Amino acid sequence: MWGNLIVLHDDAEDRATKELDGFVSWHTCMRSVYIGDDRLVSTENIPENISLHNGFAAYQLILEIVTGVHSRLFGESEILAQFRDRFRKENLNDSPFSKNLHKLRDQILEQTKIVRSKLLTGQGRQTYGSIADSFLEENESISLFGSGKLAEAILPYLIQKGRSVTVIARNPERLSELKSRYSIQTSLWEDYTDRSESLVIASSYFPEKLTPNIKPKRLIIDFRAETELEHIPQNTKYISFKEILANITETENHLTNLRPQILSLIEELTREREEEQIHLLHGWEDLACLEK
Repeated sequence: MWGNLIVLHDDAEDRATKELDGFVSWHTCMRSVYIGDDRLVSTENIPENISLHNGFAAYQLILEIVTGVHSRLFGESEILAQFRDRFRKENLNDSPFSKNLHKLRDQILEQTKIVRSKLLTGQGRQTYGSIADSFLEENESISLFGSGKLAEAILPYLIQKGRSVTVIARNPERLSELKSRYSIQTSLWEDYTDRSESLVIASSYFPEKLTPNIKPKRLIIDFRAETELEHIPQNTKYISFKEILANITETENHLTNLRPQILSLIEELTREREEEQIHLLHGWEDLACLEK
């Protein structure tokens, strides 16, 4: 089925989030992935920094990404939820090969579950939310900066254990949506005042001008991978993303030792998928039935 599959992968830090004609895009904080069919799209003039993958090598790359093999936090599971959300049926209705993308999604999710259940179950902190939870006390107040996918992935871990959480963001509609789904308070950036015991930064946008207003003896957990606070308020405990990774070195080392096993299992699952489909000579078998 996936003999004609094309995947373009861009993980450059300075990449621009854009769309490519004929491709279905998936953008995360770390990468942009473009999925297409080689009979429907042209790969000419693809920028050099974007890698091109074909057929079952493309399928295997998607499986590796969704499993968390290429994440900064090796084996993390937020990427799985992001993939599932991006490829929900209602998000693919405009694609000329939506039925095949549904099948791709289902098969990737099925095999990701196999990998995680065999090799990643019980392997320590595998989500950013669980990491944040480990640094925080029960029954404390928290300000969460951001309302995107990372912030929402962390949010359920913050509101447990009797904590009071205020989400600060720029988009009032998004804040209203989150408030309808979670037991939280909300605030726009311009209305924010420091009343929380701990701050969690899960947004690429965090103006330095706010830092002088942060009161002493606060805990700041910063999930931004590309930057850190330049001016840390006095008597404040600041935990950068680099320190977060350093704090889980032991778990990371263990997971890294699992990496060859995980990649071997992914290769095996991809090979099995290819053998299942070897009798299909024309790639995406539903293409001939597409409506124009």
